[in-house]
Amino acid sequence: MVNGKFSVAGLTFWRRFLGGWPLAVAALATCWISLFDELHREWSVNPQYDYGYVVPLLGAVLLWRRWPERPSPSAGNSVLMGWVAAASLFWLLPLNLFFQANPEWRLLYWFHGLLVLILSFCLLYRAGGWNWAGFFAPPLVFMVIAIPWPTGLEQAVIQHLMRFVAGLTVGVVGWLGIPAMQHGNLIEVGTGVVGIDEACSGVRSLQSALMLSLFLGEIYRFSARRRAALVGTSLICVILANVVRTSFLTWVAAQHGLKQMEAWHDDAGLIVMAIVLPGLFGLGHLMKPKLRKHSPGAVDPHHALPVMPYWVAISVFAWIGLAGAITEGWYRIHERDLVPNTPWTVAWPTQADHFQKAAVPEQSLAILRCSDSTAATWADDEGNLWSAFFLRWNAGKNSAQLAFGHRPDICYPAAGERLVKDYGRITVSAGGIHLPFSYQTFQNGSRLMHVFYCLWSDRVPPEGEAVPGNSTWKSRWQAVLAGQRNLGQQVLEVDVLGPETGDAAVSSFRRELPRLILPE
Repeated sequence: MVNGKFSVAGLTFWRRFLGGWPLAVAALATCWISLFDELHREWSVNPQYDYGYVVPLLGAVLLWRRWPERPSPSAGNSVLMGWVAAASLFWLLPLNLFFQANPEWRLLYWFHGLLVLILSFCLLYRAGGWNWAGFFAPPLVFMVIAIPWPTGLEQAVIQHLMRFVAGLTVGVVGWLGIPAMQHGNLIEVGTGVVGIDEACSGVRSLQSALMLSLFLGEIYRFSARRRAALVGTSLICVILANVVRTSFLTWVAAQHGLKQMEAWHDDAGLIVMAIVLPGLFGLGHLMKPKLRKHSPGAVDPHHALPVMPYWVAISVFAWIGLAGAITEGWYRIHERDLVPNTPWTVAWPTQADHFQKAAVPEQSLAILRCSDSTAATWADDEGNLWSAFFLRWNAGKNSAQLAFGHRPDICYPAAGERLVKDYGRITVSAGGIHLPFSYQTFQNGSRLMHVFYCLWSDRVPPEGEAVPGNSTWKSRWQAVLAGQRNLGQQVLEVDVLGPETGDAAVSSFRRELPRLILPE
């Protein structure tokens, strides 16, 4: 009988105080997990964002800390907020369609994050009105820090920061009596050239410091002014610490050679992180205001939540499943019409003068997520100097947009090269295959480099050409309409130094390319 009373009491409590809320929270958690599942692919390959793995856990801790102090609920227009939630859920379908064709497009990450945030605020509004939505906003917004910056913004910050750090480093080592000259994000010393990459510029530690300073600001419940001061101070400290690091590495390169500098490169980075991150904890503690008691939450622990019908959460789960099924069906239907493109690979001219195998930097490979890569340099009979790299993406979680991310107009300006002229597209025949190449020239000082770039898809529509993967809005939209996703592709870039005119470079390239292309 006692057990029966407890069972009836428990059932009454469930119906009165919880109702469909556990299922609604589970539906919202599913949306967050879906977002983090997309983001973890970026976290796993890009060292700049590997801190993302701890962000969901830290966000959950911040929410848990705020829960006992939640304010009294306020009334609101639940019908209007319901329509906002329904509109947000609708956009999950076009989001899925675009993400399948453009899995590396970071604007989709941000759009997805915005939708999940809106759904979270809608649920909080339903439970406690604007009081709850505003109270729990800081830890929810904090989790957005796990989303990678939009590529354009990130590249602009990286390029400016690398040049800024390189300029400061040249000044520091010059004060130490070491002659140095800056070329973009490169520093030339007597023993060679030191590259200021993303790690050396402080971008990686800067983003980690940004995440940590925002977390500390919430943990200590800083005011908006204190939070801004903590973020600003942490960013300045990171930049100064990395200037010290790059100055030390440049000094090592000038005094002991580039090999010794490379041996110190990673250790110096770890030392910087070991100083900066604990320093931020100390800084946050020093900035902490005088201890004050937080007023306990004004919510009655037995306060009944507004009714949450079961059908709401069930509808969310059903729509998520339906959106996934529609997306998969759309691409399956269109993929049936694709035909294999002519396969080919690269046969390096190992017998050429000064032939030497090279390697694409590991950081570039991690960001590009390619399946295979090879590179080489050599000289021809006319004395022209050639270099080339061949990147391969197998069919899977990638897109032509991703392959197009490693193109000359992005990479060469980072090394101080200036785009002189874009000749557009040329077609070169090799091994019976007609290959489309974009042709550009770059200059740094007196050097004129001719660059030829080809992106080749494994499968194409029957009319013979896949959607161009040039990372524009138009090409991304066209990829969705054409149902093109997970297409295997490869990139061949060939650079030549020596020809003085564009016509001479194209003629030399037409003679050299047949030596490289091997039909499969």
